[in-house]
Order: sequence, then structure tokens, then C-alpha cells
Amino acid sequence: MNIFSFTTHFGTEEDCRIHFKEQRDKIGVVCKCGHKEHFWIKSIWSYECKKCRKRISLKSGTIMQNSNLSFLIWYKTMFLM
Repeated sequence: MNIFSFTTHFGTEEDCRIHFKEQRDKIGVVCKCGHKEHFWIKSIWSYECKKCRKRISLKSGTIMQNSNLSFLIWYKTMFLM
């Protein structure tokens, strides 16, 4: 993939979030209570555990967890590496 095709696929923050969510859904999300079933709350881009109702951000449990950087910046950085 070159920089032009990368920009075509991941040109906006929303493109990156959607792709990241698709990849995260394939792996699965596990709550701290151990439950694996969640609701998706699109308005705040978070999962909510069906058992304990705790909300889990899209970045939670990833290398991006405590970062204030956008998904677009992370994607660009990973591409350039």
C-alpha cells in the first residue's frame, strides 16, 4: 500500500474509527467483569456490557488507551512505521 491508497482508505477520522471497530469486533471485547456480550452505543463510540452496564471505549485495552491522539494520527503513524 502506498501513501495515496492509504489516504483514499483512511482519509478521515471516521474512516479510521469504523475500520478499527470492525477489527475490534472480529477479535471481541471482554469487560472487566468477564462478560463478552456488549451493546454498541454509536453516539459516543463505546461498548456497554450487557451484564454490568459498564462502558468500554473503543480505545480501551489497546495501545491507544491513555492517548489523546486521534485515530487518524495513530493510523498515519502505524502506516509510516
